[in-house]
Amino acid sequence: MEEAHINRRNVGRVGSLVLGVAALAAFIYFVGINELGKVLLQVDLVVIVLMTAIQLLGFIFYASAWFLLIRATGHRIPFLTCQGITFASIFASYTMPSGVFLEAMRVLLGAKESGMKLGESTATVILHRILYIIGFLASTAIAMLALITGGKIASSAIVELSVLPIVAIAGLVVLLYLSLNPKRVRTVLDRVLKLIQPLIKIVQKEAKTEGKADQFVGEYYTGFRKMLASRIAIAMSFAASLGDWGCSVLILWVVLGSLGASVSLWAVIISMAIGKMIQMTPIAVPGMLGIYEAAVTASLSLFAVPVAVAASAALLMRIITFWLDLPITGLAAYHYGFRLLSGRVSSVRS
Repeated sequence: MEEAHINRRNVGRVGSLVLGVAALAAFIYFVGINELGKVLLQVDLVVIVLMTAIQLLGFIFYASAWFLLIRATGHRIPFLTCQGITFASIFASYTMPSGVFLEAMRVLLGAKESGMKLGESTATVILHRILYIIGFLASTAIAMLALITGGKIASSAIVELSVLPIVAIAGLVVLLYLSLNPKRVRTVLDRVLKLIQPLIKIVQKEAKTEGKADQFVGEYYTGFRKMLASRIAIAMSFAASLGDWGCSVLILWVVLGSLGASVSLWAVIISMAIGKMIQMTPIAVPGMLGIYEAAVTASLSLFAVPVAVAASAALLMRIITFWLDLPITGLAAYHYGFRLLSGRVSSVRS
């Protein structure tokens, strides 16, 4: 039974990857492979190197933001270990059918490496995500105001561009409310903890929770309050999250410039924000392959960027943030026992 369950899960992963590749292929076909080829050939190798360097800097900011929150709970973890867990979790999001695995990987490995309880580790990951979302939503709001006051955006486009940020804000409010009142979801947590208990025991031979929601809620609330009490840590983590977000925006801006497109920085921020919100959607496609590119392209086209140029920029970003990341993040995932988290339970128990 267990082997059949693992086989079904592997089939599901392959199927989701095939779906993503098919979506990407459809996107390329729609734009036109010849048009894309002509535009992509304009890109200088120096630009590729620069994009890669910015991406690596973004990784450092990302890990730093989480690292600071872990320290605010009173626990200690080497920064390089935190960076390694970050790489491993990113690999999980690239290869698993949902970005939820990215956060789950950080929660479990963060608890294992730092000695945090599972609820505390979950609190650090969620607060990190909250700070990141606040950062890019704030920058998106500023960008939209700048474009509106400058008369550089049509009223019809304002409505289209505002839908996703409004949804994200609503989700953020709910997340903050539940983080400060975790007892509201105690029943759901109890079921979830029972489901993931075998996975917890794989990562931590002495699991930090017995699958009881009350215990988890207490750990979560305590950890969340500890972090909120450290204003310096919150401020520094928020600054690091802004640095991470800024690197993502800079990559797109650099590649658009290299393709000869004259695009306002405000437009790039809004386009990246929409792509990022689409990427956070829990759809069973690894890395939102194909869907993310379509979202960024559609957003840029609203600012009069030619479709071929916008699509080429989105594809170049994918090359840097997906295919070139896989070797680095894959090594980290292997190091932290990705095979165990992939479901090879029988070999561990024996």
